[in-house]
Amino acid sequence: MPTARRPRRSNADMSAQTQASILSAGIESLASLGYAGTTMADIAQRVGLSRAALFYHFENKNALMVAVINALYDNMGRAYREAAHPALTAAEQLLAVFDVAYRQTQGTDQMALVELLLAARRDSTFCTAVTPTIEARDRIFQDAWHTLIERHGGQREQLDLVRDFAVSVFRGITICRCLGTDPASFERQNALLRKLLMDSL
Repeated sequence: MPTARRPRRSNADMSAQTQASILSAGIESLASLGYAGTTMADIAQRVGLSRAALFYHFENKNALMVAVINALYDNMGRAYREAAHPALTAAEQLLAVFDVAYRQTQGTDQMALVELLLAARRDSTFCTAVTPTIEARDRIFQDAWHTLIERHGGQREQLDLVRDFAVSVFRGITICRCLGTDPASFERQNALLRKLLMDSL
């Protein structure tokens, strides 16, 4: 009996899969080597592409880093949407989003994002390339946060301040994890932030 042929993948499918692999490699490189150590050559090697093939997908490092930023925000967005399940109350959704944000301090995505934010501060050309994307994606998260606040009926100004404080703390924890700081202290900080949020609800 003849075996069934697998359907041939289109060039678009293969290109999308290759780009997804490139973005994953970019995130891994940023998290392990930092922005300065992340090169097109390193990313090409991680994916198993020639440099020419990599440049076919992304014309330069800045273009690739913008795509990485979008991928990072897409990953965060999916995690937040899954956590803020519609069956939960608004208060439970806000707490669930906080819990996801804390768990993300243990992953490569947050370290990669911190590296990109620091690089934008040091490199004006890179800053110009990535700032519009970062600002646009941050506005989307802020709007989603405000939607939850309005559903809950809480004080927007107070809850915005708690959110901004939490973002600063979580990014600091992400960096401290790389420095070998006592993990138990992170749990205490997270517990304090959760209490602050709950007291503000």
